[in-house]
Amino acid sequence: MPRPLVYLLLALAVLAGVAPTAAHADTSPAPVVLIGLGGVRWSDVDAARTPALAALAREGAIGALAVRSVRTSTCPLDGWLTISAGRRAAGARTPGATEPGNPPCLPLPEQPLPTPQSGGQVAGWAQYRAAAEAERYDATVGLLGDTLAAAGVCAIAQGPGAAIAIARSDGTLPRAGPNCLLTVVDAGSVRDPADRPRGTAPATTPSTAPATNPSTAPDRRSQVAAIDANVAAALAAAPASARVVVASIADSGRTPNLQLVAVRGFGPGWLRSSSTRQVALVQLTDLTPTVLGLLGVPAPDALVGSPIRPLPAPTSAAERLEKVLDLGLASRAVAALVPTFFTGLVLAQLLLYGAAAVALRRRWASGPARDRVLAGVRRVALVFAAVPVSTYLANTVPWWRAEHPLLAIVAVVVAYVAAISLVAQVGPWRRHPLGPFGAVAGLTAAILAVDIVTGSRLQISSLMGLQPVVAGRFYGFSNVTYALFATGALLFTTAVADHLVAAGRRRLAAACVAALGVVATALDVAPRWGSDFGGPIAMVPAFAVLTLLVLGSRLSLPKALAIGATTAVLLSAVSVADWLRPADERTHLGRFVQTVIDGGALQVIVRKADQNVTILFSSVLSVLVPVGALFVAMVLMRPSSWGARALALAYVRSPTLRQGLACLLVLLGIGFAVNDSGTAIPAIGAMLAIPLVIAVSMRALADDARSEPSPQPQSSP
Repeated sequence: MPRPLVYLLLALAVLAGVAPTAAHADTSPAPVVLIGLGGVRWSDVDAARTPALAALAREGAIGALAVRSVRTSTCPLDGWLTISAGRRAAGARTPGATEPGNPPCLPLPEQPLPTPQSGGQVAGWAQYRAAAEAERYDATVGLLGDTLAAAGVCAIAQGPGAAIAIARSDGTLPRAGPNCLLTVVDAGSVRDPADRPRGTAPATTPSTAPATNPSTAPDRRSQVAAIDANVAAALAAAPASARVVVASIADSGRTPNLQLVAVRGFGPGWLRSSSTRQVALVQLTDLTPTVLGLLGVPAPDALVGSPIRPLPAPTSAAERLEKVLDLGLASRAVAALVPTFFTGLVLAQLLLYGAAAVALRRRWASGPARDRVLAGVRRVALVFAAVPVSTYLANTVPWWRAEHPLLAIVAVVVAYVAAISLVAQVGPWRRHPLGPFGAVAGLTAAILAVDIVTGSRLQISSLMGLQPVVAGRFYGFSNVTYALFATGALLFTTAVADHLVAAGRRRLAAACVAALGVVATALDVAPRWGSDFGGPIAMVPAFAVLTLLVLGSRLSLPKALAIGATTAVLLSAVSVADWLRPADERTHLGRFVQTVIDGGALQVIVRKADQNVTILFSSVLSVLVPVGALFVAMVLMRPSSWGARALALAYVRSPTLRQGLACLLVLLGIGFAVNDSGTAIPAIGAMLAIPLVIAVSMRALADDARSEPSPQPQSSP
């Protein structure tokens, strides 16, 4: 049957079911149409080639859709299974591929259309369920279908992907009937011949119903045009009163990208959800609660997304489209730079360690030559410490629009590094031994704190921030940002306390440590800001121990147990308070409470531990931890064979520094143990802390040399 005719019949069925009676005209929800496609981005949309999608951009509410499910790229099957489960889910892929981490997608099997007598059974459903359950995301495929059935809402599917989306947990399709409020359409998927997984040949097997099959077109542009024709037919068949959601739910090949999403019925604007808190950026798991919300069906607690809602936007369609295009362009540009950036940053840090070791090993003559060497290493170390936060500040400039994004972002980062290191070295704090140390640390923590309070705008698509295509986080503190923020906050607090202790104001110093610790922890744990579950478990002990040490009190077992109990009570209280909010407004904290209630806590812990082990043996960041530890132990703290015990001299001049660095080890160690991908926490913390420690050590050596009495000239006989 030709696809347009099928759409027309579906529309007639919907119209027959939703014609309101006089008694229920005001209470019946409007019909909903979900049109799913794959591999189509806003950069593919053109008024001449894709008129239907271009019209949606002008007349509807639009956004960029993060489609990450389980693997690096998302197949059409993965997208439909995720809608079915309301959680990340994925099906099996081609075995034995050249690129095991990103194997080719399997085609979707043809599904029978539901009939009034019997809905039928989705082919391969048992394999879909097994594959989803094996991924440790606690996904139950069929949850959407079960929820609709329990609410008495009829759904119609057109196409193989649509059948997967609305099937019940046993794989059965709902019976077609006259009262179907929901129509789900599979409009086809792009399979980009230029973006195939490595070692694979062009696909020849159809991936959608054969009426108008986009994947058989020879190139990407032709496939997108074919999909646009399918979307146009579905839009024409949909009732005028229907809310229509058009979403590209999969990638077009091996490279992940932000996809397009639009809603007709919200009016012109942008789209937003509570799960991302970003303007014009939503995620794949938001589609299931969105459909249920539009139908007036309560969403089950197992869903992890939030309903998509309209957001006011400029009246100009060009300005609205520019925003979503910018999101996609930035995400693609930064994704290509991140691996090279981290590799280069690790190598540069290792070179800094080497340069510092050479500066200490060389027996420089006393006087100007030695002073110049120590001052040079100190300044370079401060520059290195300013790099991490400068990568976030770089997003204040749209570097991704430049003809050469790499050159543009390097120029912006260098400019911010120069500004921060200059501020650290010329302010009045430069006279104190820990002044520049505290200035860089404090600026790092303050800038990241302002960012989370204002919506995490600097983090999105930054070199060390949140990557939308990964869809791990969209707001608050990721592990990398948390490591920088917590390290900066603790080291800044150490510098403040040291200044006060040196002035004989020990009690005030302890009070400042406690106050700054409360502020930093509140920013980290608050659902509205940092929304971090693992961070406070490390921050509370670190700041509490530092408070005791600054006060001159020894740490005992009862005090350690009291600190642990306080941490547990604080985190539990905040998490339960977040859980008491409506389900679609909960953050990671409240969702974990629900996971515990549902009995899935062990599964989450196992998944996080597995991620930690994987990253530990695969990330270039892991190199910094043992090398940095050896550098501090064998160079900065080694006796005079390396010239001096540089760090020991710094401890003499700044007694609180030893206490602060000990508490930093507590912070990074606990952070590593309790966070998923926690391996990054000590490595990122070291990127900020060790350069600052080098700078302080060089300062201590220089001050020590200047304080030595000058040799007296011998009198001639």
